[in-house]
Amino acid sequence: MQKKYYELQLKINPDMEDIISEICFEVFPCEGVVLAEETYKDLEMVSTTEGTLRIFLTDYTNVEPILKEQREILKQRGLTDKELGSWEYSLEEKENEDWSKKWKEKWDITHVTDRITVVPDWLEYEPKRNDEVIIRLEPGCAFGTGTHQTTQLCMRALGKYLKPDMTVADIGMGSGILSVCAIKMGAKSAYGCDIDETVIDVAKDNAVKNGIRIVNDPTRKSKIFTLPQGEGNSYSPLEGESKAMLSVGGNTQYAQHNFPIQNQRLAKYMRNNPTDAEYKLWYYLKNRGICGVKFRRQQPIGDYIADFAAMQEKIIIELDGGQHNGPDNIEKDKIRDKFLLDSGYTVLRFWNNDIFNNINSVLNFIHAVIDDPTRKSKIFTLPQGEGNSYSPLEGESKAMLSVGGNYNGCYFELGTADKIEQKFDFVMANILHNVLYEIMGDLKNLLNENGILSLSGILDEKKQVVLDAIKRENLSIIEEMHQDQWVGFVVTKKEKAYNV
Repeated sequence: MQKKYYELQLKINPDMEDIISEICFEVFPCEGVVLAEETYKDLEMVSTTEGTLRIFLTDYTNVEPILKEQREILKQRGLTDKELGSWEYSLEEKENEDWSKKWKEKWDITHVTDRITVVPDWLEYEPKRNDEVIIRLEPGCAFGTGTHQTTQLCMRALGKYLKPDMTVADIGMGSGILSVCAIKMGAKSAYGCDIDETVIDVAKDNAVKNGIRIVNDPTRKSKIFTLPQGEGNSYSPLEGESKAMLSVGGNTQYAQHNFPIQNQRLAKYMRNNPTDAEYKLWYYLKNRGICGVKFRRQQPIGDYIADFAAMQEKIIIELDGGQHNGPDNIEKDKIRDKFLLDSGYTVLRFWNNDIFNNINSVLNFIHAVIDDPTRKSKIFTLPQGEGNSYSPLEGESKAMLSVGGNYNGCYFELGTADKIEQKFDFVMANILHNVLYEIMGDLKNLLNENGILSLSGILDEKKQVVLDAIKRENLSIIEEMHQDQWVGFVVTKKEKAYNV
């Protein structure tokens, strides 16, 4: 940890805190933002004297021209001086403190509706009702914590108008919270796009935290992937396995499969005598049942035998019983894990109880890791204490895999509404009013014939700008929603109760 940092204090309109915080992450060497001088209850701001953003910078920066430029950009987009606040600032060099925890102190459990609850990933929470939708979240640097009124307006629209098995698009997805919410409320699939590449991994992580499969390549489910084969190699591959290349210590080598003979004999015995947990998981892994990936049972690797291994993907799955909690076995597992990591493998560890009691979450988690091209050689474990997020409650969408290729999930990518060719049943756009005005035609083009469009990010005094765009595109308003000074519109291409 560096010894010093620079703290920029910026006076703003508290209503703009999320938008300006997001800008700070983009234009400054910013490692965190804390909103000071406010009092919260259930993450709703109940009192404030004035908004002051505390922005933590890792290096000295001449902030004045940057602030002037960003303020001018926002004004060109239709925001007034009153809406932005004064932007008076001070910049001080300070001794470092653990600011990474301070912003968490401001974030508590948020009850968006009586059914939708957003829970910070580091807090414990017991559901209040059987059909409660619990979204676990850590936003990172991405916009969308579930605390802002604009995000909540979209979530309220989902709760009221989303029907089971709808396809959903989230334009300007940020943290991915709305996509996650849609899947957990019954959507068949959720597509999210954003122009900020830094939020893609944040959204993927949040989907995984909630037991939702990430679909990075929507065509992958029907493919069988193999690595290029070498020429002139005389070694014999393992039974049922193609000749694969291994990346060990940064060098690509052909696998020789020269395992100790005793390990080969032991592996054969263990394959013929699986534990109950191994037998159950193998039902889903066999015959390329997950993502078309070939897994082997009891695979010798060095001096060890992996419970399940996908040699081409370099993924290992280990099932642990209670004996692994013993001090001796914990130390042995550390040595084993280090060897596997140094050999370039990604290792997923599950407790036997997860296989028996939480199989859907295990399968979704395996899907998410396989489909994440950014994964590195590391140890993955199924997050604990999230039974309400991973194990669907009665009446809640299961977002679970159907072996053979059909399953729910989220697909996140860089993109904008005008580049999307698919049609959706439910489209969400939580974006500033001026941008909504510009892209309303593109949003309309994303809708199926009976599709629903949820619009948010609109200050009450700017709603006429959006109303003009709705009228221009011949859209009909289903409902106008309000929360504090923010407005949301739910619209459709069909004629409804009233037009603008």
